[in-house]
Amino acid sequence: SSSIKTTPYSHPSEGLCVIGITGTNGKTSVAYLIGEVLKSAGYKPFVLGTLNSGNKDLSTPESVDITRFMQDHLEQGGTHFIMEVTSEGIDQARVLGVDFNIKLLTNITADHLDYHKTFEHYQQTKLSFMREGSAHKIHPQDFKKEPIDFSTKLLGHFNLLNIKAAASILRHLKVSEVIIQKTLSSCLPPRGRLETVDAGQAFTVLVDYAHTPDGLENVLNTLKTIAIKQQGRLLVLFGCGGNRDPARRAKMGKIATDTADFLVITEDNPRMEDSQKIMTEIMTGVALNFQDYVLIQNRQKAIEFIINQAQDNDVVLLAGKGHETYQIFKSTTIHFDDREVASKAISIKLKSSMGTILPDLSTALSGTINVPLN
Repeated sequence: SSSIKTTPYSHPSEGLCVIGITGTNGKTSVAYLIGEVLKSAGYKPFVLGTLNSGNKDLSTPESVDITRFMQDHLEQGGTHFIMEVTSEGIDQARVLGVDFNIKLLTNITADHLDYHKTFEHYQQTKLSFMREGSAHKIHPQDFKKEPIDFSTKLLGHFNLLNIKAAASILRHLKVSEVIIQKTLSSCLPPRGRLETVDAGQAFTVLVDYAHTPDGLENVLNTLKTIAIKQQGRLLVLFGCGGNRDPARRAKMGKIATDTADFLVITEDNPRMEDSQKIMTEIMTGVALNFQDYVLIQNRQKAIEFIINQAQDNDVVLLAGKGHETYQIFKSTTIHFDDREVASKAISIKLKSSMGTILPDLSTALSGTINVPLN
C-alpha cells in the first residue's frame, strides 16, 4: 500500500507477497522454481536462501538482514519475496515479525541434529513455523495431489515433488497455467542441484548438494535408474561436513554402498574436525560385502581419481557441496568448486586418451583400494 514508509527496517514484508519455504530437502529448488515462473509472468520476485544469503552458514540470514533484503527489493519495485526458512532460523526467531502470505513445508527427515539434538525438537520447530500466523499453508499431503501433466528437465521423483510444491503455490497465486507449464517444463536445475558438468565426455557427471541421508538416497535412486538405462555404472563421491550431526555419517556410507557400483569417500567441509576421523566414520556404514571403494582425503585428488575411473555411459555423482565455491578447514577457507575441478579433470582425461593410450586403471584396481589418506 502507498502508506509504506521507506525508512530503513520498517515492516517491508507488508508491502510484498512473502512466501516461506521450510523443510529438510528441496527448499532451494522450490524457491528457485517459483521465482523463475513469477519472472516469466512479469512479476519482480526476489529469492533469498542458500545460494545468496551472503552467509555460508545461514540460508536464513539474521532478521535485520532479512529486513534489509526486503526493504531494498521493495524500493526497487519488487513484488514477491520468496525465502528459504531453516529450522535454526525459526528457532532463533530470525523470521519473527515477517508477514508471510504463504508457507510451504516440503518434507521432514533427520537433519541438523547437531543443533536440535533430537528429531522431535527439529520436527516441532518446523511444525511450529507452519502453525503460526494467518498465511495460506501448504503441507506435503496437499501439494502431492497437484496434477503435473507436462514433462520437465529436472530428474527424479524428488524433483517431481519440488515441481508439485512450486505449482501449488503458483496456482494459489492465480498465475496463468500456460506460463506455469511453459516455464516449469523448460527450467534447468538451480546451481549445484543435479547440475551437469559437460566437457565433451561420453559419460555423465553431476554435481549435487545432497548432504543428508534422505537427500543422498533420493539422488542415488534416480541416478541408478539412469545408469542402468544407459548400460553404465554409478560412481559416487562424497564426504560429510565436520561439526554437523555425526550420526548421519555411517548411514550415508550404507546408503551409498546400497546403490553405487563404485564409491570414493573424501572430505567435505571438515571445519574443526579431523577429515580422516569423519571418513572412517562414513566407512563404518559401508556394507561388508562391498569391495569397490577407496578413501582419498584430498577432495581435488578424489574428484580427479573418480573422473579417471569413469568409462563411456557411466554416471558420476559428486555429492555434498553442490553450489559451494569454498572448502572450510580448521584455520582457513579455500576456493573450491566441484564443477571446476571436474571440468578440468575431464579435459585432461580426454586429451590424454586422444594421445597415448593409458593402461586401463579399472582392471588394475579391483577390490578394495588402499590409497594413502593424505
